[in-house]
Amino acid sequence: MPDERKNDRYAVRRDAKGFTTFVIFTGEPAIVGGVPQTGLSEDDAKHMAGVLNTQSRRGDSSMRKG
Repeated sequence: MPDERKNDRYAVRRDAKGFTTFVIFTGEPAIVGGVPQTGLSEDDAKHMAGVLNTQSRRGDSSMRKG
């Protein structure tokens, strides 16, 4: 695992309607623009987790504001 991934805040898991991007520490779905990131395609969920993890490493929480 790359060193930067050790500090990830978001990950992806299967849900009833597709995939969810979720907060690793709480297990809750990530919220972007007030919308829970659930029921996504696997590619979209992975992309969103990557974007959110990059923003989190930079200290930018602007995408997560609901």
